[in-house]
Amino acid sequence: MELEGSSSGRRQLPSKLEMSRGAYLAWEDLTVVIPNFSDGPTRRLLQRLNGYAEPGRIMAIMGPSGSGKSTLLDSLAGRLARNVVMTGNLLLNGKKARLDYGLVAYVTQEDVLLGTLTVRETITYSAHLRLPSDMSKEEVSDIVEGTIMELGLQDCSDRVIGNWHARGVSGGERKRVSIALEILTRPQILFLDEPTSGLDSASAFFVIQALRNIARDGRTVISSVHQPSSEVFALFDDLFLLSSGESVYFGEAKSAVEFFAESGFPCPKKRNPSDHFLRCIDSDFDTVTATLKGSQRIQETPATSDPLMNLATSVIKARLVEN
Repeated sequence: MELEGSSSGRRQLPSKLEMSRGAYLAWEDLTVVIPNFSDGPTRRLLQRLNGYAEPGRIMAIMGPSGSGKSTLLDSLAGRLARNVVMTGNLLLNGKKARLDYGLVAYVTQEDVLLGTLTVRETITYSAHLRLPSDMSKEEVSDIVEGTIMELGLQDCSDRVIGNWHARGVSGGERKRVSIALEILTRPQILFLDEPTSGLDSASAFFVIQALRNIARDGRTVISSVHQPSSEVFALFDDLFLLSSGESVYFGEAKSAVEFFAESGFPCPKKRNPSDHFLRCIDSDFDTVTATLKGSQRIQETPATSDPLMNLATSVIKARLVEN
């Protein structure tokens, strides 16, 4: 059995035996709307999305700003606002189930940490609050040290987090501390809202590499990401690409380039694949293209230099969805 919405690179749904070994999350006909109780139209945020995430793999939810990345992430994690309505099926290991605390963890985009505590103190303090009260100090300490090792925080474990007036750890290290706090309870599914936002390329790479290692430990990792570098994109196993609340591609991340090429939109050599995908489906480029075409510089440029300059993103998106 296969879910709709994927193309080249799509994978078979896991067997029952595989499903007994971890948390398999699937969504079918997932639709999210904001009802208008007056005479106005209903606003549709997500439109009949299908997909699934497996343990041992890390999935990127990618798309232009306003495409529905955060809405999809919040829908899967059960964090939608009360003023929206979600329909469709959300299945855990093939059955409808609530994603309770302990099973699921969510890392927000903002890092909420006390700047005066060290990294080890922060994780230890959180461990005493989150872990069962009947655990001994030695057991808690072992979990804390193991988590520090897992996130690669050994070198900065005794440095303060820092704040606006006291220098502390780097932005990438802060993000890894935030992730460390959420995996203390060993959740089976980990959601992250744009964990690389505001980070330089090296820090972003280390954060996603840490998440990849967490996934390889048998957990299901789903992260929204805006525009990763080529190196960061290569770390993701699966890709769910959105545009205006619709699924453009779902499948293995490494097969997305082939999918776009087969659809008539090959990625130019030396171009970041994620940049190419967003260039194809981000409607903001229509405005930019129209502006540039009106300038003398673009008028002097051969039309064949970039075929995408001659197509509206709505046309490109329609072709991709058809495939």
